[in-house]
Amino acid sequence: MKGSKGKDLHLTGINLRCSILIGFVLGAFACHQEVSDKPISGVPFGKITYDTFIINRDSTDTWGEECLSDFKRKDLIDNIFKEIYEGKVVPTDYFTGEKISRVQLNKMETDREFSRKNISKIRFEEQWFWDKEKSEINKQVLSMTIAYEVYDLSGKSRGQKPIFKLIFRKN
Repeated sequence: MKGSKGKDLHLTGINLRCSILIGFVLGAFACHQEVSDKPISGVPFGKITYDTFIINRDSTDTWGEECLSDFKRKDLIDNIFKEIYEGKVVPTDYFTGEKISRVQLNKMETDREFSRKNISKIRFEEQWFWDKEKSEINKQVLSMTIAYEVYDLSGKSRGQKPIFKLIFRKN
């Protein structure tokens, strides 16, 4: 019985982490491109930057598979690109900060500089706040960077390369 309770607690923790990951991604996408300086109320903790994989890169990683089992990766990616091509959000170059036009992005896709199926990681920049009245933490997504997997000639991963950054709010 002791092992069963431990497993149940472990699965509960996994489900919570999976839910949080999906909430981050959907919350980030739900934000408008309009840059806003309006902060969330509460005690600020500062900016946090972190990466999250949106695919399971290791087929033997059952925990990773479970965490992403309900995540609609392709739908998210297609929606992001749809919003860009409709002019609702404007991507910027991760390294230079220059805006990437819809024509430039389309050329990158057509020239096969990257493939949507290889998009594997999102980097979030967030501001975290403690709401004393509700005793809860609130997050404000500042930006998200979309990256794809890069492979060498033998098919081995060399890591990720950013395609673009979407800025939702100024820090």
